[in-house]
Amino acid sequence: MTFKTQIFTAMALASLAMAAAPAGATEGGGNSYPVGVETNFSGLMPPEGLHAFVYYTNYAANESKDNSGNNNPQLAYFKLRSSAVVGRLSYVWPGVRVLGANVETRVAQALPSIAASAGINRPAPLGVLDRSGSRTDLADTVFAPVILGWHSPTFHQMAGVETILPTGSYDSARVVNAGRNTLQVAPFYALTWFPSKGFDVNAKFRFAVNSKNNATNYQSGNEASVEFSAGYQPNPSLTLGLNGYIYQQTSNDVQNGALVNGNGNRGRVKALGPYIGYSFTPRFQVMLKLQSEFDAVNRPQGTRFWIQTKIPF
Repeated sequence: MTFKTQIFTAMALASLAMAAAPAGATEGGGNSYPVGVETNFSGLMPPEGLHAFVYYTNYAANESKDNSGNNNPQLAYFKLRSSAVVGRLSYVWPGVRVLGANVETRVAQALPSIAASAGINRPAPLGVLDRSGSRTDLADTVFAPVILGWHSPTFHQMAGVETILPTGSYDSARVVNAGRNTLQVAPFYALTWFPSKGFDVNAKFRFAVNSKNNATNYQSGNEASVEFSAGYQPNPSLTLGLNGYIYQQTSNDVQNGALVNGNGNRGRVKALGPYIGYSFTPRFQVMLKLQSEFDAVNRPQGTRFWIQTKIPF
């Protein structure tokens, strides 16, 4: 089986939540879902049976943008570093068909390590308020009970609903949390197209609805994202290409009945970068991805790096 038919990217996993409010874009400027994870072969379901995935992600940002896309004037300084090791199990049910599609169930768990440093400007003589902290703990659990996958020789599709359960470590008194204390429900549709030999085009469209954080009475807005890639396979083991994402918050953040920051605090960001993947064996593959963010509003702007693997099981 060639490299392009071995899916090893996965839905998943790192809750990069930061509770320093001026970061913006949903509560604390974080996301339950790590946008950018499913850029490659996103519509291609694994073969029937049990599959294991392990990957590592790192995010670094030294800028946090305001509602105009400028460096946030409320912040005297800002620095965010987050990394996570993620495990995912994926089971494609043998012999089961629904509406002509294969059926997959997924569960994923991340262990992130987050360090955030932010200084909030205050009127004289108060000076700068430091809101810095770090945390290494379990993030929220990702569970997708039913995903449907349709296949043809050159076009593959998947559709389902991902849930992110509030199982991660959380305390409203902390500056940094690994969990977000909210439930997220997100329908998605993904496709993979092989337009000609050696080429692939991929996209995943996702819309997320967040519950209220009852500990802070904060309602984060809904979130839409598109993750994408286009690649070329010069030989059966190697693939090269570009990947990226577009993220847009579609409704306002509200806390205690009022718009956050007076404008709803809606976040957006785009990212683009190269990737390289290699298949050592049909059951062991590695992909390296870089995603450089730009055009951010009401959220941090930085760089993501991924090492994504499918491992023998």
